[in-house]
Amino acid sequence: MRISLLAVPAIMVLIGCGSDADPPHDQTTSSSTGAGGSGGGAATGASTSASSSASSVSSSASSGGVGGSGGAGGSDGAGGSGGEDLLAAAASIDGFRWEIPCDQDPGNSDECSTSARVDEKRTFGGSADTVYQVTVRLRGVVENETYRGGTPDGMHFRVGGSPDNATYNVYSITVSDPAEVYYLNDSPNVTHNTFIIDHTKTIPVRGGATVSFLGEDPNKISITNFKHLVVEGVPPAPEPFNGQFIQLDVQSVEKTQP
Repeated sequence: MRISLLAVPAIMVLIGCGSDADPPHDQTTSSSTGAGGSGGGAATGASTSASSSASSVSSSASSGGVGGSGGAGGSDGAGGSGGEDLLAAAASIDGFRWEIPCDQDPGNSDECSTSARVDEKRTFGGSADTVYQVTVRLRGVVENETYRGGTPDGMHFRVGGSPDNATYNVYSITVSDPAEVYYLNDSPNVTHNTFIIDHTKTIPVRGGATVSFLGEDPNKISITNFKHLVVEGVPPAPEPFNGQFIQLDVQSVEKTQP
């Protein structure tokens, strides 16, 4: 079949011009929404930069293309507003463990000698102008102790007060500001027994405050983990701990509202 040579240039002109209705390939990228999630501010900057670059390429490639708007950054995540990483303020206490092991394998005995004592201090992070609400989870195997004064807050947890028996183990957290002491094995009476605790509590702590951890056995004779209790998900699980222990895990940190 013969094609007129005059028709070929006309066809090439039509192909070269294209259509204003077809967006350039880069425009599809620039109009997508930026990723949200924690640290949303960073997502906004990255998306806006990508959008500006894509819009510039689109404009120079074709007069008909219009660059998409910058993606919106996500809302503040666990790091909190203003870009502050609130969880980082509690990093010094996250994962803290009280451990009072038996000095030797007690065998089938329900008592053992103990020489360990926990007495540590940690400096809380963050700003001294801020009181943080720190939600912690406390899990472990302990014996009970009676305390006088203060206020019971659920089973085996007491705010304020002081130990009331000279022969049973004491477990506590003391915060310097706002000043308060928290006991972790509170009971109405003492029994020759060990049990699992699982507290989730919110404790106010000012930035820069001292957080003190105490675990002691006044008479150096502990009740053993003779029932071989295991706290699921907490080391040494799936094995039982040879003695008594508590692990603190930070769940969340928020600023106190003015």
